[in-house]
Amino acid sequence: MRFRRIGATTAALLGLFATSGVGHAQENFPTRPIRIVIPYSPGSVTDVFARIIAQNMQEQWKGTIVVESKSGANGSIAAEEVARSAPDGYTWLLVTTFFTASPSLNATLRWDPVRDFIPVGQVCVAPNFFIVPTSLPVKTVAEYVALAKEKPGTLNYSHPGKGSTGHLGFELFKRLAAIDVTGIGYRGYPQMVPDIASGLISSTFLSANQALAQVQSGSIRIIGTINDGRTKYFPDVPTMAEQGFAEAQVTPWFGIVLPKATPEPIVERISKALEAALAAADVRQRLDVAGCEAKSAPRQAFADIIKADVAVWAKVVKEAGITVD
Repeated sequence: MRFRRIGATTAALLGLFATSGVGHAQENFPTRPIRIVIPYSPGSVTDVFARIIAQNMQEQWKGTIVVESKSGANGSIAAEEVARSAPDGYTWLLVTTFFTASPSLNATLRWDPVRDFIPVGQVCVAPNFFIVPTSLPVKTVAEYVALAKEKPGTLNYSHPGKGSTGHLGFELFKRLAAIDVTGIGYRGYPQMVPDIASGLISSTFLSANQALAQVQSGSIRIIGTINDGRTKYFPDVPTMAEQGFAEAQVTPWFGIVLPKATPEPIVERISKALEAALAAADVRQRLDVAGCEAKSAPRQAFADIIKADVAVWAKVVKEAGITVD
């Protein structure tokens, strides 16, 4: 009987030590390098945004944050790897439109944006613009729609991949405008932009930093702002709503998520560090120069954005008749 009592006491002490060890590790997080996995290639805007945030957050913690590219399968390779990684706070995923669109585009998807991840927070929003080559004789969205209806099937638009904002956003616009415009997919913006400037492509959606040089050279024209208000990047360009297409306003956002079972204290610690980074003037300025407006959305707000966008893109995919892989 005495032996059993001692055994029970020992077990209780071991459990207490184990619990306090976990708590201590969480309070001192991070104690080793963190990885931010990005779903696109090095040098992409996603890569740039991740590095801006990483630099500030590692300075807060006096630690190391490494940005790692895992491109392919429209973001699914990166998402699946992070979903299956240890839920210890040391592997993050920087997400954008692909994250909420993928469930509607891939019938065999092995990860789910709501089921398999915990939202940490939104980082920024990147205003997009309706672009045409200056060789196309249109200066407004209404003129573009009129030309598309006059010559159905002859105009085209480009996008950097299935499930991107450029793809789904334009498909949404096509449906609202009731026009027949052919979509042409590219492997990325570096290959796509020259074809727009040359007039080989009739239209596309581009972010501010992608459009600026071509606008300055006079090879492309901006005919509409895709997000929900005019922007400081091109303040004279009217929004889609101002031109009669309010439902076609789509603003790409970027944010950070973690594997689902990550302990609450660690999630909260990362979330607070992200909020502090986004409040820093130099971070906001660097994001702004890169074409993304710092716009935090804390954990629950970001979770609501993700759920809402999953529903929005599911509707777009269904109504536009986009085939599921």
